[in-house]
Amino acid sequence: MKLTVVVDNFCQKQGLLAEWGYSSWLETKDTNILLDTAGICHVLTHNLNFLKLDPTKLSSVILSHGHFDHISGLMDILRIQPQVNVFASPAVSIEKRGDADAKRLSGGFPIQSLRQFRPIEGITEAAPDVFAFTVPKARRNPHYVCCRNLWEVNENGSVEADNFEDDVSVAVKGNKGWSLLLGCSHAGLPNIMRYITEELNIEEFDTVVGGSHLCAVAPREYPLWAEKLSEFKVKRWRLNHCTGFKAAAAMAKYFDDVDWAGCGSVIEL
Repeated sequence: MKLTVVVDNFCQKQGLLAEWGYSSWLETKDTNILLDTAGICHVLTHNLNFLKLDPTKLSSVILSHGHFDHISGLMDILRIQPQVNVFASPAVSIEKRGDADAKRLSGGFPIQSLRQFRPIEGITEAAPDVFAFTVPKARRNPHYVCCRNLWEVNENGSVEADNFEDDVSVAVKGNKGWSLLLGCSHAGLPNIMRYITEELNIEEFDTVVGGSHLCAVAPREYPLWAEKLSEFKVKRWRLNHCTGFKAAAAMAKYFDDVDWAGCGSVIEL
C-alpha cells in the first residue's frame, strides 16, 4: 500500500498548494481511496493534478468527520467521479459550530441524501484490508477528547459540546503490517488506538499518519499524553494538520521516528 498526502497545512514540494485542511490518497493492490477531501479553499483538484493522481480512478472516499476542512472538496470529487462510494458516519449530518460563542458554522451536511453514501457504524471494511471505524462513546476516556470551542446543534436546536459521534479513523494492513490513518482524532488519539488494537488484535503499528488534534493539548499535558501513547508500539509517527508544531516537536522528543507529513509526502505502508 502507498499513502500520498494530497492536502495539508504545509507543503513538502514546490508547486503544491497548502490550506487549513486535509486529504490523502490511499493506493492498495485492489483500489484507490481518498481519505477526506480538504477545505474551503478547494486546492484538492490542483494538488491531485500536480501529483498525477486521477480522481476518475477512485473507488471510494472515506470522510473522517463533518468539519468543513475535511469535507469541502467532496462535491468536486463527485462531479469528476460520480460513481464513487462515500463512506462516512451518518452523524456527519449533524450541524457543527465553532468558536467560544458557537456562532461560526463549521460543518455538517445531509449525507444520507447522497446515493453514493455508505454508512460507517462500528468497524466497516471499505475495501480488502481497509477498515474504517468509529469509537463508541463508552470506549472513550473523556480526558483525551479535545472539544474546546467545538459544538454541535442537537435535534431540538440547542447547542451543546460536540460529541464527535461522526469521528472516523482507518486501520489498514499493508506489506509492512498494520497502520492507522487519522482524520482529526476527535474521539481522542489514545482512545482510537486502544479501541482498534483491542478489536482487531493489533500488536504493533508500522505507521500512524494524519491529524492527531494534539494542537488542543496544553503543553503541561504533553508528558501525560506521551506516557499514554507509549503504551502502543509504533514504528513511525507521521502526523500533520491539526497536530500543531509545538505538539509535533514534543512528540519528536518522546518518540524515535517522528516527522511531519505535509502535502506531497509519500509513505509506503
